[in-house]
Amino acid sequence: MISHLEGKILDKNEKFFVIDVGGIGYKVFSHSGILAKIPNIGQTVKIWTHLYVREDAMDLYGFLNQEELDFFEMLISISGIGPRSALGILEVAPVSGLKQAIVSEDETFFTKVSGIGRKTAGQNGGFGKGRKI
Repeated sequence: MISHLEGKILDKNEKFFVIDVGGIGYKVFSHSGILAKIPNIGQTVKIWTHLYVREDAMDLYGFLNQEELDFFEMLISISGIGPRSALGILEVAPVSGLKQAIVSEDETFFTKVSGIGRKTAGQNGGFGKGRKI
């Protein structure tokens, strides 16, 4: 629905940042690796986004490139993995390292992430079995 946003950073903390686009401030959640790369307040940035809609909330998640967004969307398509867990997974390693863990079916790699147990990590052969990664 919202493919990307480009605007000035208004606020930033350890869980989200606020980006001003045409006078509207969007609160965008992300992980610490991305937040560390987001420019300082007042500077311009372009981010790729995913709008996650639940019964009680609409949350926007932001990424600095399409590859990380695509991987996030693949992760949240897995039963038992929501957006917060997916951000936790993306925080553990770069996408290339995560893809390698999936290809090698390294279930223990994913159990390092808070909220991901052996059952979830193993239910899809290390997440990626049968999925395009």
